Amino acid sequence: MKRVLVAAVIAVVAIVGIVAYAATKDEGAEAPALMATTLDGQSFDLAETRDTPTVINFFFASCPPCNAEAPDLVAVSAAHPDVAFLGVGDGHGDSEAETAAFVKKYGIPYPVVYDGNSAIAGDWGVTAWPATFFVDADGVIRDTIVGAATYEQFEASLETIQSGE
Repeated sequence: MKRVLVAAVIAVVAIVGIVAYAATKDEGAEAPALMATTLDGQSFDLAETRDTPTVINFFFASCPPCNAEAPDLVAVSAAHPDVAFLGVGDGHGDSEAETAAFVKKYGIPYPVVYDGNSAIAGDWGVTAWPATFFVDADGVIRDTIVGAATYEQFEASLETIQSGE
């Protein structure tokens, strides 16, 4: 029994370490290019958000943690009209219609693109969902959250791109 418990603790510590590494590995790097068509047919180009702090959230509709954080992310976006937000609905087994239903379910007010073949996620190094990147006005990734986040966690990360730290 003790061996099983020790093995479980080691596994949890390893997972936490991997998630912590994944959540910080791109900080300080220039954000990758991101050009796509939104679900409502508009074009989105991350380069056009230069001079504006930007939050990019990668999700997929059938992801329980993505569903858990969606209401808080919507609330944070409403509280920060000076920040650009973009949702990237990953194909990850979901159709474009399922992504659109997710957007409607949570009343997501910001643009959302459908990444059917996970190419955008690949460009950004996303390996776990949800993943949220905080890009400052100079186009530099200042913070990343991997896994479901709360309103308070989103607010804390927003400080890193609004204060220029």
